[in-house]
Amino acid sequence: MEKILVLSSLLLCLAGNAGADYITLDESEKYGETRWGAVPYAFKTEALGTAVGAAAYVGGINQPQSSLVGAAFTTSNDSWLIAGALNNFRFDNLDRWFFDLYAQGSHFTDQRFYDSTHRLTSSSSGSHDSSPDDYVSGISNDLHVEISARYVLPIGAGREQPLSIFKTRKGIPYTRPTGGSQWNPLSSGKTILGSKYFYRYRDLQKIDDENLVRANTNGLELWLDYNNTDFLPNASYGSRQKFTVTRDFGLGDSANSWTNLELDLSKYIDLGTSDWFRQQVLALNFWTSHTPTWKADKDSGFIYHRPPPGFGSELGGFDRMRAYPQGRFHDKSAVYYTAEMRLMPQVNGLDTLPLLKYLEIDWWQVVAFAEAGRVSPGYDTDLYFKDLKWDVGLSFRVMAFRVPLRLDWAISDEDYSIWAMYKQPFAR
Repeated sequence: MEKILVLSSLLLCLAGNAGADYITLDESEKYGETRWGAVPYAFKTEALGTAVGAAAYVGGINQPQSSLVGAAFTTSNDSWLIAGALNNFRFDNLDRWFFDLYAQGSHFTDQRFYDSTHRLTSSSSGSHDSSPDDYVSGISNDLHVEISARYVLPIGAGREQPLSIFKTRKGIPYTRPTGGSQWNPLSSGKTILGSKYFYRYRDLQKIDDENLVRANTNGLELWLDYNNTDFLPNASYGSRQKFTVTRDFGLGDSANSWTNLELDLSKYIDLGTSDWFRQQVLALNFWTSHTPTWKADKDSGFIYHRPPPGFGSELGGFDRMRAYPQGRFHDKSAVYYTAEMRLMPQVNGLDTLPLLKYLEIDWWQVVAFAEAGRVSPGYDTDLYFKDLKWDVGLSFRVMAFRVPLRLDWAISDEDYSIWAMYKQPFAR
């Protein structure tokens, strides 16, 4: 059974430093140079059929750190997607502020949602004990808009220069790291305050059913991010802590109001080099989420003040529990653990192949990983340890155009999945 899954986010991989306060340059590149790239592509999945499309980006035209990117594809089953982003834009006299704009529209003729509006039993669709065959599918339209602003605090590595410039040699930085040597926000690492306005319209019309189900949401996301790593795109040591609050106030066409809290903790341990590998890193991550507004009617089981699919306490997909479909589990609370062993060989070789030279591949990695996690209708000690879902996997990764790209394969007792995605996991 074919299960290669390519998400719209992959199509924006050439954006490079999307949502970042840094620039990654090769030793031969100069700050302020215009950068551009374009890639046609094709893929095939169960839900989309055969797809063809293209992605392109240009960076450094108006501002050295900014980039503009666009992507689109169309498929054999009449699905399509178009997306674009403006990243890392700064206004005059606001050098500590970075702004992003993202917009996406899509139409899918075979979209699946693992979720239910009622939770009468522990096996309801989307819950921890639910069946993988318990989902709704049909024709879905999606409109997604985000406007983000990030402020780099004048402390630590951001005290004198809010924009970090990493000069790399074969994909590994040789300039001063932003952090990792000690845990102290005042002297090491970068601390960022972020905010994002989001709007998302999604609908679903089941096959042979005229009723249209909508799950609209809009609101504000706020976060505090302490990045104390040496090089966030491919960290070899240090740590990162991020706390996020997301609120839909129930305004406009929103389905309901809701609030979600998230804590994301990462640790990177440098295991040195060897005759075979120029970099060996153990990467660890813990993530937990809770929706305090989530309320269930005792009689009907109907859920009030809950996030729609794609938001809140959700597991499954390209970043968390990669053996499971996107949004496979969704409940009031969630917890997630992972460990990755990242090995970068001494020899590249890919940069000499005629078909790959255009991609400017600096290195490749082989990664083994394991994941565990679960969702729950309540936040208690059982959430952390009881009956956790699990998976294991292997990944092949490259740094192309100064951006890590990955192809992850993961398997669980339920199924397996293959994901193509940009950036390292838990490094967004």
